[in-house]
Amino acid sequence: MVQLLKLRKRVVFLFGICSIFMLILIIRLGFIQLREGPFLKNLADEEHFRGVPVAAKRGNIVDCNGNILAMSVSAETVYAVPAEVRKSGRQEEIAAELAAILNMDKAEVLGRITKRTALEYVKKKVAPEAAAKIRELNLPGIGVVEDNVRFYPNGTLAAHVLGFTGIDSQGLEGIEYSRDEELTGRHGSILTEYGADGIKIPGAEHEFIPPIQGNTVKLTIDKNIQAFAERELAKLMAGQGVNMEGVVPKSASILVMEPSTGRMLAIASAPTFDPNNYQASDPSTRRCVAIQNGYEPGSTFKIITLAAAFEEKKVSLNDTFTDPGFATILGKRIRCWKAGGHGTQTTVEIAENSCNPGFIELGQRLGMDKFYKYLLDFGFGRKTGIEMSGEAKGILADKKKATALDLATMSIGQTNNVTPIQLITAVSAVANGGVLLQPQLVQEIISPDGEVLVPFEKKVVRRVISESTSKTVREILESVVTNGTGRRAFLSGYRVAGKTGTAQKVGKGGYIQGEYVASFIAFAPADNPRVTVLVVIDGVPFYGGVVAGPVVQAVMLDTLKYLGVKPDPNAPTAPGTPMYGVEFPPVKEPAVVPSVLGHTPQEAEQILKKAGFKVIIEGVGSRVIDQIPHGDAEVEKGSTVLLYLGAEPGQPAIAPWREEYDPDIEAIKSLGPRVPLIMNQDLLE
Repeated sequence: MVQLLKLRKRVVFLFGICSIFMLILIIRLGFIQLREGPFLKNLADEEHFRGVPVAAKRGNIVDCNGNILAMSVSAETVYAVPAEVRKSGRQEEIAAELAAILNMDKAEVLGRITKRTALEYVKKKVAPEAAAKIRELNLPGIGVVEDNVRFYPNGTLAAHVLGFTGIDSQGLEGIEYSRDEELTGRHGSILTEYGADGIKIPGAEHEFIPPIQGNTVKLTIDKNIQAFAERELAKLMAGQGVNMEGVVPKSASILVMEPSTGRMLAIASAPTFDPNNYQASDPSTRRCVAIQNGYEPGSTFKIITLAAAFEEKKVSLNDTFTDPGFATILGKRIRCWKAGGHGTQTTVEIAENSCNPGFIELGQRLGMDKFYKYLLDFGFGRKTGIEMSGEAKGILADKKKATALDLATMSIGQTNNVTPIQLITAVSAVANGGVLLQPQLVQEIISPDGEVLVPFEKKVVRRVISESTSKTVREILESVVTNGTGRRAFLSGYRVAGKTGTAQKVGKGGYIQGEYVASFIAFAPADNPRVTVLVVIDGVPFYGGVVAGPVVQAVMLDTLKYLGVKPDPNAPTAPGTPMYGVEFPPVKEPAVVPSVLGHTPQEAEQILKKAGFKVIIEGVGSRVIDQIPHGDAEVEKGSTVLLYLGAEPGQPAIAPWREEYDPDIEAIKSLGPRVPLIMNQDLLE
C-alpha cells in the first residue's frame, strides 16, 4: 500500500512536470507564432525569395513655369544569379557573349557572373538595343531589369544650379544633391522563389513590388530668363562681348533676382559644363563663381554706403560736397577721377559722377561702428543661405585693426571681399523697400500625383533701411543710369536704376596690374522693381561701365519684355535727360529706331536722319559698335540717338574720354600699391 502511494506521488509529480513543460512550450510556440511569426516569415522568405531591385524613377526638376530641366529616361540593367550560371556549366560561353554585347572585358564579366553572391549586377545603364539582344539569348542565370538614367534636355542650361547624379542616380552636386531625398523616390523589386541550392524553382511564386516615383522639385529659376543670361555669357566667353576687343574673361556670372520675394530667376556662371557628361568636364568648370567666388565690388558697393548714410541721417538731398580733386585721409591722398575735381556737387551728383571723395566723406560721417553695423545688417561677411553647396562667406577687414583710411577705401567698395550672391541680395533689399530676404532656389515640392507638399514662403532676414530711405536711394540710382556713369544700362521707355563698378584683381602678394573685375548692378522699374540684375566679369583689362553695362542692358531689356512689363510713358527716351523731380510727357508721335550697328558713321547718320532722328557721335573709329536707344526701340520721333564708335586698326576700341576718365579705375590708380586682405580659406569654406 505504501509502495502504491509512493508510485502515485511520483506519477503525479511527473505529470505536473510534463504539464508545466507543455504549458511553457505552448506559450513559447504561441509567442513565436503571434509575436515573431511575421519576422521569422520574412527571414524564411529572404532565404527562399531573392529580389531584383527595380529602380524608382527619379523626380523631375522643373523651372517656375513647369518646363523640365532634369528628368529620368528609361535604361536597362543586366544582372546575374551566379548559382544558376554555375549550374548551367556555360560560364565561359555566357561571359563571352555578354562581353561582346556590352563591350566589356570577358574576364571582368566572368568574375561577376560567377561571384559567390546571391545577385550580381553585370552592367547598369545599358542601351535598349543591347538589352534586347540579351533578352533574346535567354542565357541561364542572366536577366534584364528596367532602370533609368538622368537626362538634362537643355544641356548646359542652369548646370551649376541643377548639378548632376552618379551611376546609381544619387545626387552629387547642386539641387540634385541638396534635394536628393525628395527626388529619389522608393525603389521596388521583383521577388522570385529559389531552392536551397540557390537555383530558381520552376513555376515558383513571383511577387512584384512596384517602385514609387520621386517628387518633383519646382525651382524659382525661369528657363527663359536663364537662357537670356547664358546667351550673354556665351558671347563673353567667345570673345564677342561689347567693347571687349575679343578678350575672353577668366570667368563671369550673371544673376537675376526678384527683389520683392528673394526668388532667383537666373544664376549663370561661366565657364560651365554639360551635366549629361560631367565626367568629361574639367572640375574647375563645375565651380559656380556666382556663389563661391569673392571679389572687391568696387563702386557697386557705393549703393550700400549711400543707403546707410541716408538711414542714419548723415546726409540729405540738400547737402553739398566740395570736391577739390582728392580726399586726404591720414596723410594719404585719394584723388578724384576728374582732374581738378567736380567742385561743388549735390548728393545726387556725387552718385551720378561716382565721385569717390564724396563717398569717402559719407563713410567718414557714418564712422567705423555704424559702417560695420550696416555691413553686417546687409549680410556681408556671412552666407546668404542660398541652397547651393560651397557658398563663400566673403571676407571683411578686421574692425579692431581698421583705420580711417580703411574706412575710406571700404566706403568706395575696396578692401572687403564679397560674393555676387551677397551683393545682389543686399542691393535687392535697397530696391524692395529696405527688407533683406534670403535668396531662394526652390519654389515648391510636388508629389507624383500633383499635390504641393512644400509651398514657397518668402524668408525675411531683417529690415535694414526704411521705406523712405529705399525710395530716395532708388531715385538717385535712377539718375545715375540716366544722367551719370551708368548710361550703358539705359533702356528707352523704362526706368532703370543702377551702378557700375570696377575693382582690381587680387593675385599672389598684391593686386594684378591692368587686370580688373568689371561689374554692373541694376534694377527696374526703378519705382517698383520687378528684377535686379548683376553682371560680374572677372579678369579683363576693361571697366564695369564699358563692358558690363551693355550686358545688363541686354538681359534687363529681354527680361522686362518677357515678364510683360510695359514701357513707362513717363520714362525718358534717351540718356542725359534730367530725371530728378521732372515729369515727362507721354510719347505723342512714336517712331522705331533703326539699327545701325556695323555701319560707318556717315552711313549711320544718313540712315537715322532719314528716319527723322537727331544724331550724336561719341568715340573714335570707323564702325558703330553700340547705340542708345537700341535698334527697334519705340521712341518719340525726332529724338536723339547716341552712336558709339569702334576703333581704327591698331587703335584702342574704347573712346578716349572713357579710357582717360573712368571714375572707378582712376580712383584705384590713385591708391597706389596696396596689399589685399589675406585670402583665408577657412573663412571661405
